[in-house]
Amino acid sequence: MLEAAGCVVRVHDFGLAGLACLAGLLAGLFPARYLIGRRSEESLRLRTLARAGLEGIILEQDGRIRDVNPALCAMVEMHAGALVGRKVTTLIRGLSLSVNDPPGEYDLIQADGGSRAVEVLWRDGPDPGSHVLAVRDLSAETAAQHKIRRLAQFDPLTGLGNRELFENQLQKVLALSDRATVGVAVLSIQLDRFEIVREVFGDQTADQIIVLAARRLRDCVRNTDTVARLGPDAFAILQPLAEKPSDAAVMAERVVAELALPFEPCGQPINLTASVGVALYPDDGTTAAAMIDSAALALGRAQRDGRGTWRYVDPATDAALRDKRSLERDLRNALRDGTLAIVYQPFFRTETMEIIGFEALPRWDHPERGTISSAEFFAVAEACGLIMPIGRWILATACAEAVALPHPATLAVNLSPAQFLLPGIVDVVAAVLRDTGLPPHRLELEITESTLMEDAEDSLQVLSGLKALGIRIAVDEFGAGYCSLGNLRRFRFDKIKIDQSFICDIDNAGSGAEAIVQAIIAMAASLGLEVAADGVATARHLALLKTLGCGFVQGYMLGRPGSAGFSGRLAEEQARLMSETVKPVPGRQREAAAPGGAATA
Repeated sequence: MLEAAGCVVRVHDFGLAGLACLAGLLAGLFPARYLIGRRSEESLRLRTLARAGLEGIILEQDGRIRDVNPALCAMVEMHAGALVGRKVTTLIRGLSLSVNDPPGEYDLIQADGGSRAVEVLWRDGPDPGSHVLAVRDLSAETAAQHKIRRLAQFDPLTGLGNRELFENQLQKVLALSDRATVGVAVLSIQLDRFEIVREVFGDQTADQIIVLAARRLRDCVRNTDTVARLGPDAFAILQPLAEKPSDAAVMAERVVAELALPFEPCGQPINLTASVGVALYPDDGTTAAAMIDSAALALGRAQRDGRGTWRYVDPATDAALRDKRSLERDLRNALRDGTLAIVYQPFFRTETMEIIGFEALPRWDHPERGTISSAEFFAVAEACGLIMPIGRWILATACAEAVALPHPATLAVNLSPAQFLLPGIVDVVAAVLRDTGLPPHRLELEITESTLMEDAEDSLQVLSGLKALGIRIAVDEFGAGYCSLGNLRRFRFDKIKIDQSFICDIDNAGSGAEAIVQAIIAMAASLGLEVAADGVATARHLALLKTLGCGFVQGYMLGRPGSAGFSGRLAEEQARLMSETVKPVPGRQREAAAPGGAATA
């Protein structure tokens, strides 16, 4: 603090207004006699108080430094003797102290030749050509501002630039490209199904994988390239192409290969893939926004063609990709808003036409597109990483509603390949059974043949874990996939479900469908497996299946899907079916499956 004549002035932590007060006060406190002779007690006291200030003070005469305080010496890391007599302009770059040179920010030259930002304010001194300068160090403030800017433009987890920085850099590169005819590529990168990894392994492990992925991407690029993180599992690379556009293809292949290597954040290897979309300037866009959108469209094309791939922009698919993106967005909203629903289709024991269970079928009534089948929106859910939460919701909702059914019917629920093959599915099913109170023996999980073929050994381990819970396992769409008969022998499935395409073709004499259905039923009987037929649409279908010994049937002719509360009205429908005598197909008087085989529940 500087104190004189009853006036108190703070010389630290003030702005230009405070500096003006200080400079004016000093000008009044240093009269001509002080500048000429410094021996009076008053001058010595004021001199001491000025030296106690936390801001830099310079006494200047005719452009040269007459005196400085210790704070100024500390700023430049020089002692006062080395400063007195020097020109002020050699210490404060660009300062002229003229009326046309307003107070503001300047560079203060330090002993090592470097500089630091300072704020300078001055007032005329008592003698002609003299000035009193107040100098405030802005380095701490500048560092704070730099930190704020960095937080605004950099991702705190990976240290990569964020979307704002990436777009700014892209705009600069595109402007340069116009003048220098330098090619530009934008690569949009997304880790495939990463939401499921976060769901299974938790946020901490997922964040560690993101950090490792960022490091790999840094290693893939040149010093002239820019890598940024644009979303939770999304990155982008800006690649100024010095030679040819094919350099972008090399970069895309390198990225796909690097991100396909196992990640080991906690010592446990986690295998991932990444999809990459490539947009080239100017064919795919002439602005930063257009380039980013085009790269995103190319990314969607790569994801559609398969995991771990990269693609250029294909204009013909733009409309389809935009439509798919819109559907993904709507599906997220539907899951969030609870507008998805489950309907239940009954299945019957062929011998008695008694309803013994229901298959849970998810439905999505889109406000604009109408009813969307489960097959369609399951494909969208798998592509955008929603299959895990949607699958869990279906299982939990169906089990909870099955508990309330009026009789202990079996509940059949489909598991998609994405659900089945990810770690943790056994724990998920166990938790749902525990939370809903549904007895395990009433739950039947249906998996497709193709699921078993993706990783046979792991699939059999998962099946064993599920079977240990006490639930039933059925192979869905049997005959349409590539199921190895060895898997049927190695694992004790409870049921095989004939693909409905064979049932539909039974009436086509030249299709061979009837012979295939007969062979499947006979094989199931020999293995001691139950067998069910889906897609029963005519009385002839039902009669033939009964004659062949098919144990269970399902189809629109027998019972259409309905909500959980529709089971009451099925009593009348079931009574009608049970009262009808299903006659054998003419000319097909053959024995049904042996007792204990497929025809027996």
